[in-house]
Amino acid sequence: MQREASKTIGELSVRFRPALMAFFLRRIRNFSEAEDLTQEVLLRVTQKSATLDTGRPDAYVFQIAANLLRDRARRNNVRDTYLSGTAVLEENRIEERDPDRVLQGKQSLVTVTNALREMPERTRTIFILFRLENLKQHQIADMLGVSVRTVEQHVVRASLLLRQKFGEES
Repeated sequence: MQREASKTIGELSVRFRPALMAFFLRRIRNFSEAEDLTQEVLLRVTQKSATLDTGRPDAYVFQIAANLLRDRARRNNVRDTYLSGTAVLEENRIEERDPDRVLQGKQSLVTVTNALREMPERTRTIFILFRLENLKQHQIADMLGVSVRTVEQHVVRASLLLRQKFGEES
């Protein structure tokens, strides 16, 4: 059985390898890829040899070859799209450990922390629930037993205080 399969591969290789190599080389111009694709075609034809009309399988062989080229083009397209996307991300990336940015971040954090400490407790609580915990204003109002308008006023008051503190820092 295995001898038959290797005999079939050998016969197919003698018959189709030159034509398949030429077919692939005209389209992709890369010898090693053309060789790999040729091998793949011969392998697939051998695997399907039971259902193949052994008289003239030319059309079947070249249909497999065309399908492999289409698959290769799709894979390359997906790969290129992914690589171009990551290249754009790399271009837009900012140096993460820039000492000036680290210092500026630490100073901003100190400013925010000090501003939060200076706020009245209720304003600070509402602001933290709204901005950091991402709760909706109506949820905060229900939780604290106040009106939504009161929550809005506290959020505005806290935002103005923070804006003022950052203005003083500059």
